[in-house]
Amino acid sequence: MSHRIITISREYGSGGRLIAQKVAEALSLVYYDNEIIDMAAAEMGYDVETIRRASETKSSGFLYNLTSTTFELPLNDKVFGMQSKIIRHLALNDPCIIVNGCGDYILEDYPDVLRVFIHAPLASRVRRVVEEYKEEHDDPKKAVQKQDKRRSSYYNYYTTNKWGNLKNYDLVINSDIGIDVCTNMIVEMYRNAVKRSND
Repeated sequence: MSHRIITISREYGSGGRLIAQKVAEALSLVYYDNEIIDMAAAEMGYDVETIRRASETKSSGFLYNLTSTTFELPLNDKVFGMQSKIIRHLALNDPCIIVNGCGDYILEDYPDVLRVFIHAPLASRVRRVVEEYKEEHDDPKKAVQKQDKRRSSYYNYYTTNKWGNLKNYDLVINSDIGIDVCTNMIVEMYRNAVKRSND
């Protein structure tokens, strides 16, 4: 079966998570988002918030352990490694949709993956963050830009690709065309790929 996995990467405020949830429901796919963080925390023996923070920022380099005179990987790197392991394991089991900024890269060697990137104009994303996400910021525009910069920095650090580069994805969608339209496009592309593989 072709494209049995969908990875969703997205700009902050683009509605990518909602689209992913709708796609998962329409295709009866298992949905993984924050669950990956929960699994990583359980595997590593840390609380979820610690792992969540580490999963959003890039490493600052090796740490030197004075007690054993050895170098240790920073927690950020360990978390990325654990998330990668979990995502690969999930991809080998059930057809699923994975919302993870580096998911497309982590599964780049897997043949049955539909890689999607969702974006939208800045003004639309700022409006969604304020009106739909109900987030309160002194400067919503700067908050959205800061989150995008964090995602870009993280992706560019841990992968050999560039965040948001069209060539990394099979499908790039501007969510201003409508959440349901985006959902239907992804669903149709997935179903067509599966049909072709079964013909």
